[in-house]
Amino acid sequence: MKSIKAFLILILVASFSITYAQEKQRIISKEMPEDNPVRSKIAAVSAFKLPYSVEIFSGRERDQQNRTVVNGLTVKGAIVSSAVSSVGNLAGGAGGGAAAASYAATGRASNGKIKITISQPETGDEASVLTDENGNFSVTLAHDTLHTIYVNGVEYGQVKLKTKHDTAKNSVGNIR
Repeated sequence: MKSIKAFLILILVASFSITYAQEKQRIISKEMPEDNPVRSKIAAVSAFKLPYSVEIFSGRERDQQNRTVVNGLTVKGAIVSSAVSSVGNLAGGAGGGAAAASYAATGRASNGKIKITISQPETGDEASVLTDENGNFSVTLAHDTLHTIYVNGVEYGQVKLKTKHDTAKNSVGNIR
């Protein structure tokens, strides 16, 4: 009888442990996209003067020039407000009027309604979108090459798109 009770308690504990682990995994998978779980900050070109940082969901992979590599043709990311030293800095750049008004009203720059354009001039591949109220964006492109990111029309940085086909082709090349 004691062994049956012990067995039932063991099954009950195991059941709760499995349920807890499944719930934790469900929460984690809701918070992070399935295909690109790492958030990487894109390095801005030195001429970029607006008070924003761009982060994208990507793998940990970098190209030879240390640029972030996105596996696939959809770039998902977010605009993150940088530290703002003065309202004057906001007013000077493209789209600065709205950012300056937002800063004056709230004490911080708004991340919503910022125009993100990602393009590749040689192929004519381009997509634009306005960020949502939290600064999030998602654009899908047609070519898996090096693309330039623009924030409110000002060049920000670059990202390399790489499809699964490229990954398989490189793996086959490495085997040879």
